[in-house]
Amino acid sequence: MSLKNKKWIILVVLLVVVISVVVKIKSSKNKHDLKDSANTESNVVLINKSEVYTVANKSIENTLNITGDLSAKEQTIISSEVDAKVLNVLVSEGQSVKKGTVLALLDTADLAQAVMQQEAQLSAAQSQLVLNKQKMTTQEQLLKEGFVSQIAYDELVANYKSALQNYNSQMALLKRSQQQLSNTKITAPFDGVVYQSIIDAGQFVQKNTKLFAIANLSELQIKAPVPSDQISAVTVGESVVFSVENSDKKINAHVARINPVSEPGTRSYLVYIDVDNTNINLRPGQFVQGDIILERLHNKNVVDCDAIFSKNGFNYVMLINNNVINKKDVQIELKNNTTDECAINQVESGNQLVSNSVLTIKDGDKISLMSY
Repeated sequence: MSLKNKKWIILVVLLVVVISVVVKIKSSKNKHDLKDSANTESNVVLINKSEVYTVANKSIENTLNITGDLSAKEQTIISSEVDAKVLNVLVSEGQSVKKGTVLALLDTADLAQAVMQQEAQLSAAQSQLVLNKQKMTTQEQLLKEGFVSQIAYDELVANYKSALQNYNSQMALLKRSQQQLSNTKITAPFDGVVYQSIIDAGQFVQKNTKLFAIANLSELQIKAPVPSDQISAVTVGESVVFSVENSDKKINAHVARINPVSEPGTRSYLVYIDVDNTNINLRPGQFVQGDIILERLHNKNVVDCDAIFSKNGFNYVMLINNNVINKKDVQIELKNNTTDECAINQVESGNQLVSNSVLTIKDGDKISLMSY
């Protein structure tokens, strides 16, 4: 082999060695880079976007949920005060009436005659009273002059007192008869709607027979039971927002009264809520769902209460700041138990907070929000 050929062989071998070394170095570097990349990705916590809440600036209320039924605040049953025949019924069920409107007329014949007889008896009693008074006055002067005995005079005084008592008795009986006569005209005691009419013309009714049922629909009320462990939070005058069945319209009302005695067997207390129904849009008997507003705050930073962590009596949140978790202590200023929202301090509107269901994160963790 010539010297020239030996040089070429040595050159090729050196080239192969160099290429092998370069390949090994690159391979080692790639493995190292992949390892570093894997370590970097393992330090990033993946969080579902559904587990993140955004703080909003708005009003918040602490409310107490209630249910109940609407009823007329003013309603009554009208019954007969006398035994009489029904001459005429002047209203129908569902008809609106004003106070004093005549609803029905009863037969007055027997009662009118009773009034006339009583007037005659009162007139006779009055005449007897006048006569006895004249006798007593005359005999009083004669007694002073000694022409009449004391016994005779005392007898006249007794007669006068008896006549006066009889007169007063006859006067009371006359007033009673006149009242019974006036009771044959059945009238509405207040403005309202006749929701029951139980009589017909020609029917004979006895005293205390139910004739009509009337209700004032312009002012309704809700009787809502409140559990004993919550009644202390309710006060008279507090606002109420409610809706009736099959309607999403919100209606305002207020607490008017609170029964201080609990309902037997339930240990709940009835709260009476007044409802203005001037436009007659509501009806007694409708089912009601609503909230008593116990407290209201405005312009507060509000978030779902699930964004708040609690430990050893302290509250904190996990705030996302440039994809890094920052633990921040907070205080709950007000909680809405119905919507499960909380007003908290130390955060700002627009801040994003991680749900307390994510237990694997800690202060300083890097995160990546995912949708999955």
